[in-house]
Amino acid sequence: MSIVLPSGRIVMSEHQSPIHFLPTAGLKQDLQALHDAAVMHPRGPEDRLLRVALNQLGRIKQGAPSTHPLEYMPSYPDLSDCETTYVGVDPGAKPSHRIVWRERSPQRPGELVTREIIALGERANGQAYYMAGQRLVRPVGFTLAELASQREPIARDPRLRHRPIGSFGTPSTNEPGFQLE
Repeated sequence: MSIVLPSGRIVMSEHQSPIHFLPTAGLKQDLQALHDAAVMHPRGPEDRLLRVALNQLGRIKQGAPSTHPLEYMPSYPDLSDCETTYVGVDPGAKPSHRIVWRERSPQRPGELVTREIIALGERANGQAYYMAGQRLVRPVGFTLAELASQREPIARDPRLRHRPIGSFGTPSTNEPGFQLE
């Protein structure tokens, strides 16, 4: 896998893996924001975090296991079909960030396992979980089974008025994006 930064520089290259690696648009936004912060502070914590995150993404692509699978927690969107991998720059401290991803089994013989990378966000206050839930269109307080059984759009459910996910900033549309190959 290669990630081409907006500057055209290739920051990572790996050998072909038995996993189909699927970075989402949301992950690309997260990496772009981290890259922009790293450019502002070369050799600072943002730069180190970007490097560690790219290394962890490479490990996920190569088949490394997650830190742990997620479970349903009522105060967060249901991500029980997802995994999380911790990312941090100081090995002596709790990791500051999480990568949230999910693995899908092949649908047909000969297909590869797909690892869809949903979000890279801060651990503090469950930010990475809320970002992943928003990107997967999963409101807080609903299980996957409840979401699957909904006959009407979830926006009509009165519980949503009491459990907002919150809004997250999005990068400017005129900023260059990452290319993941």
